[in-house]
Order: sequence, then structure tokens, then C-alpha cells
Amino acid sequence: MRPPLRRLVWATLWMLIGGALTGGVYWGFLNTPESSVGSLLLSALLAVVSLALAGITINGALETWERGSSRAGVRRAAVNAPAILPALAIVFVLWWIAGRGAGWVFAHSGEISAWFIARFGREDVSALFTGVTWIARWLRWVVGPLLALSFLASIGAAGWSSAFGLRWIRHAMSPLRLILATVWFGVLVAVPWVYLAPWRPRGLPAVSVELAFIAAKLLITGVLMAMGVALMIRQAAPEAPAAPDVLDAL
Repeated sequence: MRPPLRRLVWATLWMLIGGALTGGVYWGFLNTPESSVGSLLLSALLAVVSLALAGITINGALETWERGSSRAGVRRAAVNAPAILPALAIVFVLWWIAGRGAGWVFAHSGEISAWFIARFGREDVSALFTGVTWIARWLRWVVGPLLALSFLASIGAAGWSSAFGLRWIRHAMSPLRLILATVWFGVLVAVPWVYLAPWRPRGLPAVSVELAFIAAKLLITGVLMAMGVALMIRQAAPEAPAAPDVLDAL
């Protein structure tokens, strides 16, 4: 198995396992009642643990792409886990900007349509509003996460001082990286989630066969989505010389 493919396998497994652990802890956080001081403390603990696991998961995948799989990489991923907080802030800012921008366009849709009619004589400008919707989605689901991932990669490679430079922004805004991240997200994350996860063939008997089918379908969906996220993380990871990999010794 060639090193890039090997690292893709490890990064995908890392995202699957880390994502499952993070999701499980976060589900516990959502379902913890806040009716007492003890339950509030438990909710706070679960929130912190879920954030820490998310940070370790993403940083671990970045380490896998950059240096290969190693115990030192796991330690570095844990040390850099707090960087998940400013990375999430980057995502939230892009979500807010995209939402505000799209909201403004749709709030003034009548005026915009009237301007197109007066200027160009075009009554149907639905394509414009459809384009605004897709651009907002792209900013939220591709550009924001890629910027956050590039920020995390910069912290992991050069320390917190690198956050004040612009290199990680230029790295994420590379046209080729944006195109590849868009393709990986669209093909391996969005399509499986929208079409494969809810799919159920007609005539499937409601017995154990159905349960086996659902389990297999969700497993395939999870693997594809984890692979898509791993490949998006690859676009944010810094270029580095080939490093020894754990599988080389096997």
C-alpha cells in the first residue's frame, strides 16, 4: 500500500473512531437534564470532553497526513486540542456572514427583481437567488471548515504564533485546494448524507433483513463521509516530506 493511500486509510479510521466518540459524548451532553447543580456540572464536563475529543480527532488526522501514524502524533494532537475553540469561532463567523448576506438578498428580493426588470428587462431572476443560496452553503460547508482546518494545521506545525500571520489563510484560499475540498465534500459527504442515508429500497421486508440493511447502509455512509472529511483535511495539511509510518514496520 502506497504511503498516500495508507495515510488516507489511517485518517479515515481516525475520523470514524474519533467522530463516533465525540458524537457519543455530545449526545450524552444533549440528553443530560439541567435540573440540579450536579447535572449542570455533568453537562459542562461532557461539553468540555466533546470539544477536546473533536480537537484531538481533527488534529490527529492532520498529524496522520503530515507525518504518518505515531504515538508522538497522538500526543501532539492532544496538546493542540484547545486550538479547536478558535477554529470553531472561524466556522461560526463564516456561518454568520453567509447567513446575513443571504438573508439580506432575500429580504430585498423584490427590489432586486425590480432592478433587473428595469435594467435588463428580465422578469425571472430565480437563478440569481438559487446561486446566492448555493454560495452561502459553499461558504458555510467548505470555505469556513477549510479555513478552520488550515488554522489548526498551522498551529500544529508552527505553534500559536502562526495564528497571527496570513499564511494559513492563503493556504486555505488556494483555488486548487478550494476546488478539491468542494469535490470531496460534495461527492463523499453531502451526497451520501442526502441520498444514501435515508434511502430504503421498496419491498424490503420489515424483519431482521431490514435491520441488517440499515446497519450496512449507515456503516457505508459513515465510511464515505469520514473519507470525505479526511480528504478535506488533507487539503489543509501542510506539505511535508515523507515520514516513517507505523504500517511500514508491519
